[in-house]
Amino acid sequence: MISGPIGPTGDIGPTGDTGPTGPIGPTGDTGPTGPTGDTGPIGPTGTALLNESFSAFLPAASTAASTQLSGWTVTAPYFDNTTFDETTGNYTVPDTGTYLINATINYSTTASVTVSLGAGINPAFVVRRTSPIVTDLVSGLFPLLDVNVALVLSLRAVLGSGTVTLTGEFELTAGDVIGLFYEANGLTIPLNLGGTGTPGIVWSISRLT
Repeated sequence: MISGPIGPTGDIGPTGDTGPTGPIGPTGDTGPTGPTGDTGPIGPTGTALLNESFSAFLPAASTAASTQLSGWTVTAPYFDNTTFDETTGNYTVPDTGTYLINATINYSTTASVTVSLGAGINPAFVVRRTSPIVTDLVSGLFPLLDVNVALVLSLRAVLGSGTVTLTGEFELTAGDVIGLFYEANGLTIPLNLGGTGTPGIVWSISRLT
């Protein structure tokens, strides 16, 4: 049987509506881990405290002359160390290194000031190395009232009460002996070191890394 010729292709009909979205297929396998990036620069070393430290409190002491502050208490929240003698107030440096020293001293006078101080009288509190070589590490002067009204009034006097703060970092050598001192420097007024009430005096030494 002989087939006849193929007839012409008919026109394409209009596209039908899009069918609904099919379900999401399963998640594919995780790809390989990419290469590790470059290591960032090392940050600066921070400051840390070692176990070598003490913190002491002195509620009150009375004096009219230069003296080393002694008779400290180290009961909580303050704390002791075998290198600190709370009776004498001496701290003996155990190892050569950098140390942080802090002291906050409150004081008050026991009587009103009746005489103006001379220009060379500058009482102060001092953290001092007493051995092997006497060296003042840090000192703080008393706050002074210095008034000069021409032909009327000239007055130079310590304030009746105040606070002196000492702080600093120091390179100390094993065997150094450190103490906290009041230097009258010619002032003869009796003082309540520690102030009135219970402010007291706090000082501490900590070794830094």
